[in-house]
Amino acid sequence: MSHKSICATVLAASLIGMSSPSNATGNATSSVNPIDPLSFNETAASSPTDTPSPEDLVLPDIDPLVLPESELQTPDLTGPAGQVLDPTLSELSELEQTIRDLIFSEDEIKSAGFSSRQVDALAEAYSLRNFRPVWFEDQSLTPLANRLIDEIRKAPTHGLDPQAYGVRQLASILDVMEASNATATLREIAVVELQLTRVFASYGAHLAGGVVRPTKVLKNVFITPQVPELNDMLTQLEETRSVEQLFASLEPEAPSYDLLKDQLTRYNDALTSDYPVYIEDGPSIRPGDTGARISQLEKRLQAEGYAPYYSGYSGTSEQDVAPAYYNDDMVALVKSFQKRHGLSVDGVVGKKTRAALNASLAERRDQILVNLERMRWDDPLPSGRYVKVNVAEQIVRVMEGTDVLYETRTVVGKPRHATPLFSDTFEYAEINPTWGVPWSIATNEYLPKLRKNASALSGSGINVYKNGRRVDPTAINWNAVSKRRFGYQLRQKAGRKNALGAVKYMFPNKHNIYLHDTPSKRLFNKDQRAFSHGCIRVQDPFTFGEVLLSGSGHSRAKMEKLRARGKTVRLKLKETVPVHLRYYTAFAGDDGELQFREDIYKQDKAILEALLTSQDAFKIKMASTY
Repeated sequence: MSHKSICATVLAASLIGMSSPSNATGNATSSVNPIDPLSFNETAASSPTDTPSPEDLVLPDIDPLVLPESELQTPDLTGPAGQVLDPTLSELSELEQTIRDLIFSEDEIKSAGFSSRQVDALAEAYSLRNFRPVWFEDQSLTPLANRLIDEIRKAPTHGLDPQAYGVRQLASILDVMEASNATATLREIAVVELQLTRVFASYGAHLAGGVVRPTKVLKNVFITPQVPELNDMLTQLEETRSVEQLFASLEPEAPSYDLLKDQLTRYNDALTSDYPVYIEDGPSIRPGDTGARISQLEKRLQAEGYAPYYSGYSGTSEQDVAPAYYNDDMVALVKSFQKRHGLSVDGVVGKKTRAALNASLAERRDQILVNLERMRWDDPLPSGRYVKVNVAEQIVRVMEGTDVLYETRTVVGKPRHATPLFSDTFEYAEINPTWGVPWSIATNEYLPKLRKNASALSGSGINVYKNGRRVDPTAINWNAVSKRRFGYQLRQKAGRKNALGAVKYMFPNKHNIYLHDTPSKRLFNKDQRAFSHGCIRVQDPFTFGEVLLSGSGHSRAKMEKLRARGKTVRLKLKETVPVHLRYYTAFAGDDGELQFREDIYKQDKAILEALLTSQDAFKIKMASTY
């Protein structure tokens, strides 16, 4: 086959990709800059130059695989680390020389759809390997190329769209090249080589660090996903000779990720069948109740994967005998459902339980998509002990790898004071802590009280300071004090009434967030526990502390003894214990079963829209490449 025929096929494939919006993953319209998979730099990737203008997305008028020789250039090129890459290496094969020339021909490589940062990443990676091809050997495709296509076709198992990586176009190109009996030109081979590497880098980066940059989509989220460098990925691929093994190593290690992948398949299968009925409004359903809503409840539990009365989603349930009343078997299933949704486990189908049951299967599927993406943002699992707070679940766990050493309930920030999401490292615990009242609480909550009554702080243990000196609050005209010019500091002394309780666990950070005890224990009995101003209250702080500080020689008995003395004492950690504040609304429970939680901060929708929009953007960019 002539090079013109191959170019025509390549161009036709790209046009197909450009003109098939129906293949898009979704219809989200929000504008999101996805991670640049060949940049691997959060700051650089956010540059406006990474976002192509509409004209950049149009296929060039010239054939992207063939340029006149007079237009080929080999200027010096500065790599991402500032090094000058030498384009005049000797002892290269003809194909290696062609790859080198293509990378260093600025106009030609850009006409093939590569951005400047992608060119820099490709130049650095290929120069380190003396421009040796990854996907070709002796100008023939290696099995790795087709294995790459096979792996990208598995993208739906991760909640990703394979067409966002141009898999259909690439597969067509490879079929043509294999059928051409190696008659493709060196220039055509070089372009396909770099296109395969670009797709390899994109998919690998998305598996390792997600498609969406969380800091660009969400407020109070300060998570920067880790993405491997292209050169490291290529080196690992060369060592293992397995695309499958490499991509598997990039997936999140958490057991929740594998469970969500399995559940995504189950929910997608369920969505192809007859839609399950809803449970009609009405009074709470209690054990022994009868009526049409009992049958609706049974069918709904079946659709959610709980009811064992009959299998599948064939819509033929009316041919089977549904329970005539809300019997003990169904009560047990409802209790299991309630447990897996963080609801009161009482077997009564009240308003909250009915609302959770009536969530559509599409909504649940989308929750799984969103949380697969959240898990891709996480760092690799630490080798030692660490602490993880799931803010949506309102649970804190001390972990060792994937093993839970201890867990307890927490109270987290209310929606208007959302607990920020970030990672840090514990430094110390403080027994009998004092509380420096934050400016926002002092001005929004205590100032109005002081304006009404200058003695409002009496008996609270809170003292007023100005420039470090304690002052009498009754001697101040609080009506003349404004929020903007609030020049006072409020500090609560240690004691039984202290808002931080008996102990606080510090990982000093700019957000002023930490874990602590509280004198208000009643809130821990509630299903939904978003009541704080952002900090995380721990239900059993001394048991938590004993597990957290065990490697530093501090026991519960020691902490309680120090508490009884009443003096403020700081206990330093002798080992490094990371802490991760995260937010998952779908995950694997301790029993390995799927759990859902209410999206108290309303983040799911924003992430879903960004995920779909970002994949559509990649789809367009990939289509413009081929």
